[in-house]
Amino acid sequence: MLLSRLLPLLAALLALTTAALVGRLSVTAWQSDERAGVSLQSVKQLRLALVAAEMVSRERGPTNGMLGEALPPRSERVQALQEARARTDTAWLALGQALPAVASEALRRDAIQRLEVARAALTKARGAVDRTIAVPKEQRSPESIRAVVHEMVALVPILAPVVSMLANEAQQAFPALSDDVQSARLVSELREYSGLLGSHFTAALARRKPFTPEERLAIERTRGRIDELRFLLGVRIQGPGQSAGVTQAWDVVQEHYFGIAGQLVDRVIAAGETHGAYDLDPAAFASLYVPEMNVMFNLRDVLMDRAAERAKGELERSRRLLLLVAAVSLLVVIVLAATMAVVHHRVLRPLAETTQALKALARNDLQTKLPRPVANDEIAAVIGAVHTLREQTQQRERLEQERDGLIEQLRAQSNSDFLTGLPNRRAFFAAAERELALARRHGHVVAAILFDIDNFKAFNDRLGHAAGDCALMHVAQVVQRELRTGDLVGRYGGEEFVLLLSHCNSDLGMQFAERLRAAIAASPVTCAEGVKVHITASVGVADSRGEGLSLETLLSRADAAMYRAKAGGRNRVELADASSQDASLKLGA
Repeated sequence: MLLSRLLPLLAALLALTTAALVGRLSVTAWQSDERAGVSLQSVKQLRLALVAAEMVSRERGPTNGMLGEALPPRSERVQALQEARARTDTAWLALGQALPAVASEALRRDAIQRLEVARAALTKARGAVDRTIAVPKEQRSPESIRAVVHEMVALVPILAPVVSMLANEAQQAFPALSDDVQSARLVSELREYSGLLGSHFTAALARRKPFTPEERLAIERTRGRIDELRFLLGVRIQGPGQSAGVTQAWDVVQEHYFGIAGQLVDRVIAAGETHGAYDLDPAAFASLYVPEMNVMFNLRDVLMDRAAERAKGELERSRRLLLLVAAVSLLVVIVLAATMAVVHHRVLRPLAETTQALKALARNDLQTKLPRPVANDEIAAVIGAVHTLREQTQQRERLEQERDGLIEQLRAQSNSDFLTGLPNRRAFFAAAERELALARRHGHVVAAILFDIDNFKAFNDRLGHAAGDCALMHVAQVVQRELRTGDLVGRYGGEEFVLLLSHCNSDLGMQFAERLRAAIAASPVTCAEGVKVHITASVGVADSRGEGLSLETLLSRADAAMYRAKAGGRNRVELADASSQDASLKLGA
């Protein structure tokens, strides 16, 4: 066919193709406009859901204050509770009015149904609170207080699926909102767990008694989740490219909640774990704790404001794009009709393949097939650069893996005894100092145990150093079997081993030491050629209740007790006493 006929035909075909592409772009721009509108609406609905959950959480403060109030309650306490309930009702009403506008019908029905369930649970929980408050203070049992507190705490999890559904809808419509939306949810969850931590104190503060074991466990679990959320938020907020407003709001949370409120919590926990003589009732605690905790709402609002601005910006951008597509459609058809074949063959297709390859490299996918150049031009140079980039990435990844392996190997070797696999003296001392710091802070007792293998030199001389090494490894295995979770052990040097037992007084320490001594004596060492030899150990025990929380002092007392065990005939356990203290003082002199 002649070129004069071929080119018009190609131009017509290209024009039709371009028109189809322009039409597709118009549809995509329209869909993008719709998604942007949905995302903006979802952000507004999500904010209402977070505020609804916030108001339930805030209502617990005045509620806890009333649970610790004597009859008749003071008018300001009653008014505070009424105002908190009114704020909750207003927030829930606003959320209920917004839910019918949810884009997805299935999501809308589910959200409305869950909100109704939450409302019923709120009414029930408030009734339980009112009945408990009506009982004279001295007749309110800790169990009844904890029960109504639990009913109030359980309201937020009932409402949580509504928050999750609205957050997912906003992110699906506009994925760029994911970081702000998830960060705002983490802040709300941090505020909820912070309020939950305060609620754990209500029963103990109301009855002015130490924490029960169940309360201690609940407090530690809640504090652990708070620490986890703090870390996750810190990673998100303190990363590169974060706005100054978000960073400043996070700094305020750090100062007020983790600083001021953290000190208040530590003070209450210290009293609750010891004497239970609190200087605060539930209402006084809430008046100090809640304001420092509520600074989190400013951080959440900053994040939600930024998400709303991004959604609004995306909506405006999509509408501008829609207008632009409509305006230049005719021009695109005319210009692209004559050049589409060359551009598609020489530029578009290779460039699209190269883009996919670069995205795969960004995901660290090094197995994706890379495009091949179709001509010796600039695109070919780009494709060649992508090939080179992947080769360099593969080489760098191999080097990083080798480096990480070497670092981990060096770290393990520096902290472990090469023979027994136990922590070496340096690693044990570092861990022990941390444990003693916790003991000083929380006021619990620790016990130090020092022991060595009896007649080890004679054992070595008689059976050889290989048998001695075998004995040391055997003893290390016995100790690890007997060791409690959370306790520390290390090789002290030569045939000596050292242990630090947390939450352990002298009686428990002596019991443990006796079990350990008996286990060593009852378990023979299997030497070369299957020869079995029994060994024994002399053990010294000292606890911080009698010797203080100095690691050097504890080990010195335990060492003196161990030598008394040896002097008393070996294969014995001795407890440090006043005489061992005097002896250690003379040695120190």
